[in-house]
Amino acid sequence: MTASPGARPTKISAAAGVIPLLAILAGLEIGLSFFAPLLPQMQQEFGISAGVVALALALYNGIRLAFNMPMSRFIARSALATMLAAGGGILAIGAIVVGVAPSFSIVLLGRGIMGLGSALFILTVHFWLARLATPENKAQLFSYHQLVGLTGSTLGPAFGGLVAGWLSWRYAFGLAVVPGLIAAVAGSRLPYPAAAAAAATGEAAPPAASGMATMGRAPTREILGAGMIMASFMFFHGGIVMILIPLFSAREIGLGPEGIGAILMLGTLQRFGAALIGGRLVGRFGTRRVVMPGLVVLALSILSFLTVKSVSGLVLAVSLVSWANLGGSFVIAMLTDRVPEAHWGTALGANRTMGDVGAMIAPILLGFISDHWGFETAFVTASGVMLASAVLATVLMTSRTPGSLPVGQQVS
Repeated sequence: MTASPGARPTKISAAAGVIPLLAILAGLEIGLSFFAPLLPQMQQEFGISAGVVALALALYNGIRLAFNMPMSRFIARSALATMLAAGGGILAIGAIVVGVAPSFSIVLLGRGIMGLGSALFILTVHFWLARLATPENKAQLFSYHQLVGLTGSTLGPAFGGLVAGWLSWRYAFGLAVVPGLIAAVAGSRLPYPAAAAAAATGEAAPPAASGMATMGRAPTREILGAGMIMASFMFFHGGIVMILIPLFSAREIGLGPEGIGAILMLGTLQRFGAALIGGRLVGRFGTRRVVMPGLVVLALSILSFLTVKSVSGLVLAVSLVSWANLGGSFVIAMLTDRVPEAHWGTALGANRTMGDVGAMIAPILLGFISDHWGFETAFVTASGVMLASAVLATVLMTSRTPGSLPVGQQVS
């Protein structure tokens, strides 16, 4: 049935239009998160130190960090379906290179190629969802995006470990090759987001990004404020989830690897609920009124670890921070609410870059502090850094220069 002109797309029609994209993304997320369980086998086969193996992780993140900004600007001027296909294809090529690598130097080359492909694909998804979204369905779409990311980060390490245990770490890279090739083939066949939105409303599709007129200077304060919020969420994941909780659980509570894994899995499962609730709240109150206070609540919830003396206390603290963690998907929704589409290339690239910086700094900073001054100081520092970021982001995003947003642009 054809919608009448001016009719708003329903949540069901919006969800149906984005399901193929999120299905491809789910496969890619699994293929991006399986690497950590493979490290011991790789270290043994190539006869290298743990520090050298870690270069594969560092290079992957470094490539993404270096290419976020130029890649985002390039995507803004390109056909999104082509960019999805290219990102998936590059990721698959990189995974194949790693899987057949005769030396660790070739592994590093393949990981660099994978980092380039993942940056291209993930940034394109952000553009795609932002262009497809309407004020009525944006909260729901980005809630789905958050759930897909959590699914990948949950299943990826488990699948990677199983394949490496049954066969070899080399075969595990099929977890990236297969979804990458699917993305390369299916991504090029997905309809352009603006055309899909226009079909739902009966209105003419707007021109592609390459033909858009420039709408003044980029709103720097909005971009920096949202970037600080994204950096804080990534700081939390890289420092609290990946470093402090595992180390604290082992040294202070006495948990083994299985117990630590169970604790982290519990936190991830609870974040599914947080993403669903976050989507409901954003849909009702708007992105800014949920994301900004949400970051403050998350920062304060970190202090609950100061009272943990037992396994039950650890479970309670992990549950508290997990339910308080809305995740970065809603930051992207807020950013695209407040920045004109003509500047999304700069805004989304800067946002991803600042997030990656937060993720890279957190393990180094909090690991150093916990080694020299203890876990209490590390948890307090993490909370303080995130609270300071929330305050500064609020200041930056509260005062807007008149004319920075187009007439009718949603500000929530």
